[in-house]
Amino acid sequence: MTLPRRRAPAETRLHFGAFDDVHDGWLNTDVTPHLVIARLPAVATLARRLGRLSDERWAAYEDGRFARLHYLDLTRRFPYRDGTFEAAFGAHVLEHLTPEEADGTLRELHRVLRPGAVLRIAVPDLDREIAAYEPAAADAFLAGFLQGRSRSRSRHRHWWHYNEANLRAALERAGFHDVRREGFRAGRLPDVERVDVRPESLFMEAIA
Repeated sequence: MTLPRRRAPAETRLHFGAFDDVHDGWLNTDVTPHLVIARLPAVATLARRLGRLSDERWAAYEDGRFARLHYLDLTRRFPYRDGTFEAAFGAHVLEHLTPEEADGTLRELHRVLRPGAVLRIAVPDLDREIAAYEPAAADAFLAGFLQGRSRSRSRHRHWWHYNEANLRAALERAGFHDVRREGFRAGRLPDVERVDVRPESLFMEAIA
């Protein structure tokens, strides 16, 4: 099922890869099948009865989080005009794209952001993860580092990792400037104290 794409969103702040973490005042987007099922209540109810939805996922259906999502495929050209948004935010999304896809996503974000707009990216901190590596627990490390160890989880896996240096370089390649590393719930992004939920992350902000 293909959902209609909004070309003139009412919201001027873009939250990409939102999944079930939606915020008022933002255009919350994702590609999860849950956003389709949320528009078909009978399907969600059946999936729950068949044990295919966890308590956590069912709660997101019941309180309407998945129903508030809009479809946005980060690997394709965004369906928004140049300079549509005043801010953009994505947390733990970029690592699920190949490096080439991530570069394309950052270029699209630069295109749809207004000059002077803020982009905030949160990703797993590669330097922190490497520092925590224990040779005696290599399998556990790799399962977390790659986000799974089976082909059935391939759509969830991590395809790349970032530290301050290579994420800064990727942002600058895409046309962003004034790139800064920021702290948890600190920075120039509107609502930063509300949208940040993963304090262990690497947070980078840049200006379009």
